[in-house]
Amino acid sequence: MDETDCVVVGGGPGGAVLAYLLARAGRRVTLLEARSDFARRFRGDSLAPPVMEWLDALGLADEVLARPHATADAFTWHTPTAAYRIADYGSASRRFPHYVLVPQPEFLGLLTARAAELPGFRLEMSARVNELVEEDGRVRGVRYRAADGEVREIRAPLVVGADGRFSQVRRLGGFGTEELGAGLDILWFEVPRRDGDPPLSGLDYFSVPGAAVVALGQGATWQLGYIIPTGTIAQAREAGVGPVVALARDRMPWLGDRLDGLTEFTQLTLLNVRITRLPSWYRPGLLLLGDAAHVISPVGGNGINIAIADAADAGNTLAAVLGGDPADLDAGLDAACGEFEVRRRAVSDREQRAQVRSERGSLDRMRRGDPDPVRILKLAAAFPPVARWVGARAASAIGIPAPSTQVLAGPASVTGPASVTGPASG
Repeated sequence: MDETDCVVVGGGPGGAVLAYLLARAGRRVTLLEARSDFARRFRGDSLAPPVMEWLDALGLADEVLARPHATADAFTWHTPTAAYRIADYGSASRRFPHYVLVPQPEFLGLLTARAAELPGFRLEMSARVNELVEEDGRVRGVRYRAADGEVREIRAPLVVGADGRFSQVRRLGGFGTEELGAGLDILWFEVPRRDGDPPLSGLDYFSVPGAAVVALGQGATWQLGYIIPTGTIAQAREAGVGPVVALARDRMPWLGDRLDGLTEFTQLTLLNVRITRLPSWYRPGLLLLGDAAHVISPVGGNGINIAIADAADAGNTLAAVLGGDPADLDAGLDAACGEFEVRRRAVSDREQRAQVRSERGSLDRMRRGDPDPVRILKLAAAFPPVARWVGARAASAIGIPAPSTQVLAGPASVTGPASVTGPASG
């Protein structure tokens, strides 16, 4: 049986960020990731300007930018007759006036590599949590199946579930969920990016009456997302890839022969868009964050950023408590996690309400065959200062706090007793 200060379950952006921050603050932390690598495809990878500023404060922004990436300086809605630059990120940050689109394997590989240089950090890949360890009404650790098939136990005063929208920790912890409704799902695929491609804004939405496709710049590729009403995957599968290819050819004819390889429906990756709220994110000894606590839809591209902001807040808060008096640890964790939930719930609730309105409106317009954005968005696009205000407000809505003094003043990058078990990319 192992012991540590904190067990973080889930090696996505929220979990990797929290584990890095706790290790940087001098705490012992074990990060358990169920997969054997970080090769996540078609997952959130658009880092908002405030997140880039936060990474810069930690000394990581330049390392992120040294990895393969693209930038998006605006969100643009393209109809058959016009293009509306609805949100301009030029005023969102002085140094980073754009979203940075970096593939998740690159971002997660960087974070865990830096964490592995810090004493007390341990990463286990292919570690599948199957049970919570509970004593006297508190969670005291987890049992998991390791990469070698052995069932192991690790004890900690706090377990953090950061394992995404289909969270195993959430299920094991008995947390109830409330579905707020989502009107749209997305079928993703990717094609190579070429030097002669048009200089799009990087976050582009192409609509025609009754259909739409999203285009995200990804450095070497374009990620394309074909939007369908929620619950219509069976009909889409029956129709095959024909409508997808036809729409992409119609709205992005410059893709040319790059669409020739999309011939089978199995080449598309379905992202079920859900917007889920939990009555509580915490029970004694167990905290949820990111999509495990509040599923954010891809609308606006802020799911990853809110997860990182959750982790930034939790890192600031928990680093101090986990280093405090052991006699007061349980009470301190209860208070800190409760305060964390209050702060971060205000952000996620606001984002989810906006997403529900946006998705319902988009679905209604799609069903009516109206490809245009609503009038208020057209007005924003017509006045560049308003579009810049919209962009800055949307980016800042994630509410990421500055790194705490304790995090910033933690141990420098020193190769110590940290370890990585199992294969990992990055």
